[in-house]
Amino acid sequence: MKCGAELLLICVGGIGIFGADTTAAAEAGALLWDPVRATIAGDAGAVSHSSSDWFRSDFEIRRDWIGTAWRSEGAVFAQDHLALRLAPVADASTDKDFLGAEVQSPGFHGFGRYEVVMRPARAHGVISSFFTYTGPHFDAPHDEIDIEFLGRDTTRMWVLAFSDGQKLPGKFLELGFDAADAPHLYAFEWTAQDITWFVDGTEVYRLHSRTPPVPRTPGKIYMNIWAGGPHQRNWSGVAAADTQAEAQYYCVSFRPAGAQTSQCSDTFSGG
Repeated sequence: MKCGAELLLICVGGIGIFGADTTAAAEAGALLWDPVRATIAGDAGAVSHSSSDWFRSDFEIRRDWIGTAWRSEGAVFAQDHLALRLAPVADASTDKDFLGAEVQSPGFHGFGRYEVVMRPARAHGVISSFFTYTGPHFDAPHDEIDIEFLGRDTTRMWVLAFSDGQKLPGKFLELGFDAADAPHLYAFEWTAQDITWFVDGTEVYRLHSRTPPVPRTPGKIYMNIWAGGPHQRNWSGVAAADTQAEAQYYCVSFRPAGAQTSQCSDTFSGG
């Protein structure tokens, strides 16, 4: 992948809890994060987030349906990518089997185009994700749009959405390549009428639903890696006790509907 000087890009740096008002950023849209560039370049009408604005999750779900706790040290900003790492628990800090990693965007984003350049982990029982989410924790309905890769078969992509807590039909999509071999460009466009997913610029699935309607509540952008628990056994498979895995993310962008801000596909040169 290569990046042009005309884009608004985000340099690699530390990451921590965000605290600034991000309303303007969410409305304006931007190429949110691209670590290949070491400087920030201007882009009229777009607002950037530095990597220090992204929040690294450090929590666990106390129910037994998921076998992973998220820890901030598993999210590592390398020179040219974000690495999200999963490993077995090695101490008594949790009764989960694995420690995974997750990052969240500082702002909430609504209708528009979402893009990510990523390489998911190849490991049985492990899931690598890119998605939008909001829910009761944010005093909002549960609305969610997902791109997920199951490490037991990374030649397929799983797409799914939730609208006010109701699950819309999910689907496995055959990619025609192994996503774990190299980074590819994945995207979805979200409107009030439908959600359309893309792989390397080609439309692969369109979801139109009236009952329930497609999600309507702006959400945060998430990326994470985790191992399924008993609840996901038939879907993800079960990770071996010694499983270690890493998902890599190279670029993230959000373009509001009707806007002309920068996005990952402006510079990504192919799979």
